[in-house]
Amino acid sequence: MKRILLLIAVFVAATFTGCKNEDPSEHHFDNKLYISSTDFSDEMRIKSGIKQYTRQIFTSIATPETHDIRVTFAVDFSLVDYYRKAYYEPEAIALSEAHYRIEPLATEITAGSVAGTPVTVEFFDTDQLDREKVYVLPVTIASAEGIEVLESARTMFYVFKGGALIDVVANISRNSFEVKWVTDVSQIPVITVEALIRVSDFGAVGNKSEKISTLFGVEEQFLIRIGDSGFPENQVQLVYNKYKFPSSGDPALGLPTKQWVHVAVVWDGTTGERIIYHDGKQISYSKVSARGTIDLSTAITRPCYIGKSFNDQRWLEGEIAELRVWNVQRTAQELIDNRYTIDPESEEVKGKLYAYWKFDEGEGNTIHDRSGNGNDAVAASEVTWVSVSLPESK
Repeated sequence: MKRILLLIAVFVAATFTGCKNEDPSEHHFDNKLYISSTDFSDEMRIKSGIKQYTRQIFTSIATPETHDIRVTFAVDFSLVDYYRKAYYEPEAIALSEAHYRIEPLATEITAGSVAGTPVTVEFFDTDQLDREKVYVLPVTIASAEGIEVLESARTMFYVFKGGALIDVVANISRNSFEVKWVTDVSQIPVITVEALIRVSDFGAVGNKSEKISTLFGVEEQFLIRIGDSGFPENQVQLVYNKYKFPSSGDPALGLPTKQWVHVAVVWDGTTGERIIYHDGKQISYSKVSARGTIDLSTAITRPCYIGKSFNDQRWLEGEIAELRVWNVQRTAQELIDNRYTIDPESEEVKGKLYAYWKFDEGEGNTIHDRSGNGNDAVAASEVTWVSVSLPESK
């Protein structure tokens, strides 16, 4: 027994002595080439208005070699099936070559170095992909001269999925935005204003003394608001040249609280039509004999605002996204089909917008006009940005 214990003691001592004498800079494994990444599945979102993405692939080795290492990449669609199983995406399909370019297809790690120059992968026209599908581009190390490749870090999977169309919005409670018009909006014959809003309270909140919530426009000229004295506090009303539409309220036509709703108002001076929509459904309509134009310009006494009208007590208590001002009548179908986003460069949209504010900047206090007309809106105070995911999952 003593002999056995003595042998164990000698073995342990020898083991620890060996560890202490090891050179910490010496690697006791084969040097291998690998893609330098913490995640080998890179997901990108299919979103309207986002046409291009760029990614880079970096190759590395653990310790320098005495010779140059040439590394060649290739797209290997046979690995799509591996992706389906490994990432639980059984319906994933290969990304068409019409949507990517890889330059160069080769890189080199020079002798004495541990990293190669990056390989660039460009994706384009991704907004044309089907949001209901999952697309995969497997880019793998096809060959490496004079060194083995670490199999677990050999391939990058670039993935495109239809994610949220809107992921950030602006909370405009106790805030407002002045529109800095560049476009001539002094004589507008036809206009459609639409917005996606979520109001938390239509009443008098905090130091807000009035039950009126302003959406957009110019006081005493053309103003879209929610609520009025003797009018339901949650019903949309259009006020133009001191006329009110509708003139009488209906509680059944009020907006919900704490829910996203799409609101649109049409004023047509060529036909006399006035229309209000909720989520693409017509809820108020009138046709009058009066014709003419409206003025949204700052040449008059009051500027055009988002979230402000007669005074600072009529803000909109909630969030806003996708505020658009059109120079045409938008139909109910067009409104409901495009409530979350539009492409201002598309043929069916181009030339029909006065302004398009997405409220998706995520930082800063300027809301940029995405119509290309330069009609930005500037906040009165610091904007609070809110993360969301729209459309919401059902």
